[in-house]
Amino acid sequence: MAKEPKKIEEAGEAFLDESSKVQLLSHEFPFPRDAVWKALRDGDTWTKWLPITKVEWTSPEPFGVGTTRTVWIGKDVVEEVFFAWDEGHRMAFRFDRTTLPVKAFVEDYQLHETPGGCRLDWRFRGKAPFILGPIIHGQMKSSGRKGLPKLEAYIRDNPAKFGLS
Repeated sequence: MAKEPKKIEEAGEAFLDESSKVQLLSHEFPFPRDAVWKALRDGDTWTKWLPITKVEWTSPEPFGVGTTRTVWIGKDVVEEVFFAWDEGHRMAFRFDRTTLPVKAFVEDYQLHETPGGCRLDWRFRGKAPFILGPIIHGQMKSSGRKGLPKLEAYIRDNPAKFGLS
């Protein structure tokens, strides 16, 4: 029987202000910012580079602040609410309800143009029961370090999907 997602603490922009507790991963892509943005908006693409099994946008387009989506990570579920949305540049969300053992969680994806393409800065911060906090942050960092090169390869190998052909 599947676990029912539970409401967790609301977090947002202020949760990211405590920089000593925020994790940052960056990746340089040899593609225009718009191509990487299209990848971030595409639910199926998330399953190609992170240990995510399904992503379902639960709000209609156009997406913006207040948009919702549900993400499945194996048997676990995360219901997300976006608190920041700058089309083509930034998306940030908080976990609203989840089966994961966290008290609060926020992710922030920002794209910056570079001379050779763009850079993705992925910031995240979670709050979990004492022993789980470092484990969860470690798993996120490991998944991101392994995943971002996979995202680059997926975009490169599917140019038409991301407006590159």
